[in-house]
Amino acid sequence: MKFERKHAQVFLGTLWIVVLAAMYKVLFGLGPLKEELLRYPGDPMRNGYKIFFFSMEAAAVTYIAFTVVLLGSAFYLKTKDMKWDRIASSSARLGLVFTTILLINGAIFSNLAWGAYWNWDPRQTSSLFLWFTLAAYLTLRGAVDGVETRARLSAVLGIFGFVGVPLTHISTTIWLSNHPALYDTAQSTGFSLDRSGLILFMTLMTSFLALYIYLLWLTVKIDSLEEGSQKVFSGEL
Repeated sequence: MKFERKHAQVFLGTLWIVVLAAMYKVLFGLGPLKEELLRYPGDPMRNGYKIFFFSMEAAAVTYIAFTVVLLGSAFYLKTKDMKWDRIASSSARLGLVFTTILLINGAIFSNLAWGAYWNWDPRQTSSLFLWFTLAAYLTLRGAVDGVETRARLSAVLGIFGFVGVPLTHISTTIWLSNHPALYDTAQSTGFSLDRSGLILFMTLMTSFLALYIYLLWLTVKIDSLEEGSQKVFSGEL
């Protein structure tokens, strides 16, 4: 069955309803942290922990977007097939959006945890590095006119820029930080998810991933059509 516009509308409408329902349940259905999990009396993370239900999903999609940029770039350098360049560049654009969402959530968390929207926390700072990497990638693509040269240079940057992903993921481990995390039985810190919380977390995670996959498919398709139109007008076809 061919995926048509009406199918896209149904998909996005259903996804929007699911996300809104899950967000409402997270914000107003989940209770505060238990007293024994708080760092100190009056800890703003008592209810502020709910930001994790949005920032962790954005982080996961950001990592996936970087991985797709890495793979698309590597396959382009190997095959010289412009299809892979379109996939990598489309993923970079979407990754920049989700990284921006991640930084906004990080600023909200930082204000709750430390009273300032920017605290130079290792996770916050390394996430900003990811944002600048994608911004540099897209800026490079806009500055180079030659199609093959643009694809080759951006592929190299996309591959080397992936180093920021594992660095961001382990940043709070290799650098000292009091960044709260999911419940740690060894240290008795953070918070744990009960069955309903886990269902909400997985619902939002699945929805974010589905949205990314759909937008990636759509963006690649649009880029492919635009490239075909440019070839027609330039007389290449």
